[in-house]
Amino acid sequence: MTSGSSAYHGERGGGEAGRSRFPDREAAAPRRVRSGVKLRSKDGPQGRTWIARQWLKLLDASFSADVLREGLAYARSGQTVGFEIKPGLIEAQVQGRAAKPYAMALRVQTLSAGQWERLIDVMAAEAVYVARLLANELPPSIQQAFASMGLEIMPRGPEAVVCECQCAAEGLCKHAATVAYLVAEQLDDDPMTSFTLRGIPGEQLLDRLRQARTIHTHGVAAAHADPMIPESRAPVPPLEECIDDFWRLGHRLAELRESHPPPHVHHALLRRLGPSPMNGKFPLVGMLASVYDCVAESAVRLRDQADQLEENGE
Repeated sequence: MTSGSSAYHGERGGGEAGRSRFPDREAAAPRRVRSGVKLRSKDGPQGRTWIARQWLKLLDASFSADVLREGLAYARSGQTVGFEIKPGLIEAQVQGRAAKPYAMALRVQTLSAGQWERLIDVMAAEAVYVARLLANELPPSIQQAFASMGLEIMPRGPEAVVCECQCAAEGLCKHAATVAYLVAEQLDDDPMTSFTLRGIPGEQLLDRLRQARTIHTHGVAAAHADPMIPESRAPVPPLEECIDDFWRLGHRLAELRESHPPPHVHHALLRRLGPSPMNGKFPLVGMLASVYDCVAESAVRLRDQADQLEENGE
């Protein structure tokens, strides 16, 4: 990580009139924040997921031990007024000892559009990637897809993350460390955040991955087709010619059973809903997909049996 230019020096106070009656206390503790964003665990991020542990390793390699210790204390006490993770960017406001919070940003090294396009094709070719990602899981094996292109899902090196903060500190500051710890906890809760850090929102990646997977398995037409209404075999006569029996069932109704619409994207509803928030031993989305397939097969079998009985006159 590297530090950007510092543009604000408000933490040092402004003359005798602005000094506290308790200078030692002021130097030791920041101003308190009501309803600030804080770590849930007093011990710091747990690193439950492998991607969060990689992020924490990046912090250990980039920040000094003293800065990390101060940043962790800030993160525990909730000194962050708010933060937002965008593609390749983390923006936040962290309250220190100054009157106003410091605006700061962490810029994460992103992948190019062409690199993401090739990565999506690689991941779409493996069904396991699609299934696990749709279940909001980030399998460690996905690193192989990145490695096949000479890339890493979590950037490394001193230039991987650039810090810009309004404080007067030189180098990477405790305000950046504070937010970085909160990001680690976010990665534990939602591993898809790692894709956002690298330049593409997680939901957008899933949408593109679904489409690419459909192209791999069913072709381009199935990935972009819309449900179609069976075409009539005869032109529709003018209304004035059929006004007498307009509200009566006609023989053309039977044609609907003879003509079936082309297959559409499989499990469109599940794909639209996205990953399930329920955690368990088996992904709920995959279980529902299996149930839907069984129901559909049973319905087709019953329909074929009914047609066969009708043909036999039974």
